[in-house]
Amino acid sequence: MDREVAMSAVVCEKEKQIHAVTDASTEKSARKQFTRQTGQALIALGTFFKHIPPFNEAIDKTTGDTLISIGRKLKK
Repeated sequence: MDREVAMSAVVCEKEKQIHAVTDASTEKSARKQFTRQTGQALIALGTFFKHIPPFNEAIDKTTGDTLISIGRKLKK
């Protein structure tokens, strides 16, 4: 009986470890996706600021270039 309890405890501990690893990888995946989407949004804003007339008249060209540069770094 003691052996069964010990084996059950080992199985439970391994399950906890598996769930912890899964949670950590899910968090990294979500963070990576968020970073990538933020990069895409910055590239889109930078492109608007550079090329669309109402924006490029009011906002400095270097602002658009900077946003595009940051966005590209985040998308990597």
